[in-house]
Amino acid sequence: MEWRGDALQIYFAHMKNDQGGDRPRDPRHIYANPLQPSICPIVALGIYWAVSNFGDGDLLFPGSNQYERFRKCWLRLLAQESVATELQRQGIVATELGTHFMRKGSATFCSSGRLVAWRCSKHLPPI
Repeated sequence: MEWRGDALQIYFAHMKNDQGGDRPRDPRHIYANPLQPSICPIVALGIYWAVSNFGDGDLLFPGSNQYERFRKCWLRLLAQESVATELQRQGIVATELGTHFMRKGSATFCSSGRLVAWRCSKHLPPI
């Protein structure tokens, strides 16, 4: 992780298309969002650093199995009463929602352009 200009650059140790880590690393760029600090990744990282205990290692996130940690958090979320009630109301079985659904499904939905139409249809009167 390093600063380059106005972007925070991060390098991933493992990528889907290079599990062995043999290819040269291209950084991902993260930019601040000064207009909406509540969704700014730099602010979020600063808060995380302020409240986290770091051991002797150089890992940003503790543990050796991030997937398992994420999966456990996901299952705890799905088990919350309000979430379980809404899933049941929607006819969705919680055990059918894996971590891939959460990561890829939401990204696909948000990037499809339907999100704006959905928000407009929910909050604006019909034309």
